[in-house]
Amino acid sequence: MQLRPDQLEAHLRRGTLAPVYLISGDEPLQQLECGDRLRAAARARGYTERIVLDVDRSFAWDALKQARAERSLFGDRRLIELRMTTPRPGREGGKALSGAVAEADEDSLLLISAGRLDRAALNTAWVKAIDKAGALIRVWPIEPAQLPGWIQRRMRALQKQISAEAAHLIAERVEGNLLAARQELEKLALLIDKDKIESEDVLGAVADSARYEVFAMIESAFLGDARRALVMLNGLRREGAEPLALFGALMWEFRRACSMAAELEAGAGLKEIFGRYKIWEQRQRSRGAVLKRHSAPALQGLLSYCASIDKTLKSSRREQGWDQLSTLLLAISGLNTGRLRAAV
Repeated sequence: MQLRPDQLEAHLRRGTLAPVYLISGDEPLQQLECGDRLRAAARARGYTERIVLDVDRSFAWDALKQARAERSLFGDRRLIELRMTTPRPGREGGKALSGAVAEADEDSLLLISAGRLDRAALNTAWVKAIDKAGALIRVWPIEPAQLPGWIQRRMRALQKQISAEAAHLIAERVEGNLLAARQELEKLALLIDKDKIESEDVLGAVADSARYEVFAMIESAFLGDARRALVMLNGLRREGAEPLALFGALMWEFRRACSMAAELEAGAGLKEIFGRYKIWEQRQRSRGAVLKRHSAPALQGLLSYCASIDKTLKSSRREQGWDQLSTLLLAISGLNTGRLRAAV
């Protein structure tokens, strides 16, 4: 069967879980929340053991069969999570998945997460097997016109009301990023001590929010404005921003740019790529600029440097991470350190 994300809660309340669930899509918040609901439902029904398998190029599909075949020492039911980076597991993976669905039993629950399924993937035997024996949950991005309504419904779940004007204001600022929208709504629900939130409340809270400065900094680097990006980074540091959170926001955008660059060099058109990645019109200029400035191999090379930044920020040398972030922003913007120092 196929379920929309908003139908999942009612499905779980009915009692019996399906033996296998596949969550597919390219919108991270809805994927995350669907997975969280299924994990909670599984725990409540006695699936107390959890096994997580990450599928990459070196993944051996026998690991899935082995995980299902092994029995817990304590006789616990188990939840097996299979995290796929692509919805195309190949011939061996498809055969293993079809077999896992065919041999499903009540002691093991299989939860698969994958990217968006295209028409060809939907017609594969393993997906059809899941559709027949379990549940397929396809996650779609919220369209710009639907986002203010989504924000209002989300705020009602937080026991608050938000005006249509305020919801539109938040929608414009987060530009389709539901994770950012959720964080903003949760913050407003905590900070605003009244039942209904208006646009002036949003503007007041945003004035103190470093997160929007982070995304403005990223936009500046993508556009090649290294001086502005560095000024913003230093300002965030003075204000006590958490460098790891800042780095996480930067990496979310940068990894997408790397993926778009690879597709561009493979022959896809820029308009087609922007549509597939849901790049809003306001951000197409900056994304086009960084893709014109850097080749896909060059961006991949910067990803290796990002790994060293991550290690620094998670170590006792985390203060050094600020200098590494500066270097990364300069590399993205295309301006070398000497020129930037002269400009500043």
